Amino acid sequence: MTEGSAAAAAQLQLTEVNLPILRESQTARTAVAHLQHIFNDLGQQPRFDEIGKFGPRTLAAVKEFQQSSHLVADGVVGKNTWKALLETWLPG
Repeated sequence: MTEGSAAAAAQLQLTEVNLPILRESQTARTAVAHLQHIFNDLGQQPRFDEIGKFGPRTLAAVKEFQQSSHLVADGVVGKNTWKALLETWLPG
């Protein structure tokens, strides 16, 4: 396997992981904290709600990302939003 195909395979594997569906008032604090860290890594540093809390500020960041990615801006981080986030966040 070439280096490029190995990277593509690793990215595909990560995007196929069963990631949780996240929405406002979510109690999956670790998953929400990871989502917030991804946004920070992407240079979006909105004033988030408490780390791990999916409140109105995190909701606004999700909707903004969804709009900029031409997704339905419903504020729910489901399969399509996770995929777009990971494709943006992961190199190559």
